Amino acid sequence: MAKRRIKLGVLLPTRGVLLWNKGAPELGPVADLAVRAEELEYDSVFAGDSILAKPRLEALSALSALAVRTEFIKLGTAVFLPYLRNPVFLAYQLATLDVISDGRIT
Repeated sequence: MAKRRIKLGVLLPTRGVLLWNKGAPELGPVADLAVRAEELEYDSVFAGDSILAKPRLEALSALSALAVRTEFIKLGTAVFLPYLRNPVFLAYQLATLDVISDGRIT
């Protein structure tokens, strides 16, 4: 019988980036968490999305940066509101993230 692997993901604190540092926001600590999650063999990392509510880094841009820092971990958004975006531009953003991440978006 094959060993069953539990899939666990991590919600990254992309809102915290704006709250931790009183100066310019930095993605470095969030990227470090994503790299560590990959080292610990987590299945995925997620960035929150909130255009109208809580301020945070834009999810797809942040995931693009994380795709460059990681190798195999899946990348996704926690809650994503596509109706608040231009559909053509959103498709373009997602296709670009798909290329950058070698198909790791979920």
